[in-house]
Amino acid sequence: MKKIASIALLALLFTNCKQSNNEESKPIEKPAAIATVKEEKKTVPKEDCKDIEVEMGDGRECIIQDTNLDEVYQNIIKNKEIEESNYFLSTIPNESKSVEVNQNGLISIDYKITKDKVVISMNYPGGLTEVTLEKINNTVKRSIYHYAD
Repeated sequence: MKKIASIALLALLFTNCKQSNNEESKPIEKPAAIATVKEEKKTVPKEDCKDIEVEMGDGRECIIQDTNLDEVYQNIIKNKEIEESNYFLSTIPNESKSVEVNQNGLISIDYKITKDKVVISMNYPGGLTEVTLEKINNTVKRSIYHYAD
């Protein structure tokens, strides 16, 4: 009799544990008001790009609609469109300047600033990466060229 009672008790405990495990594994549903996040509509500038072959290197030119030089520059840094762009100045300088880096093979970054145009030259021991941003009406032409020495 004791064996039957023990087995019945174990069976009840086992069944009870299994039920509580099933309840724990169910996802908790959030009320619709909390689960819904208001999405902001953000316009993404339209890009029209093409690959360019240059002597001793390669490049890519893009025409970006409805933007400005600062936005394109910030996107290069944020989206890591160029290796070592994390060494770029946080904003485009007001006048031409050179910045010594000497890290990860990058020697220096030269900024040449003219009206509606920024040329950024990244100098490496084995070559050069040149980024040109040119404002043309409400578009920006972004050119990135990689040259070997």
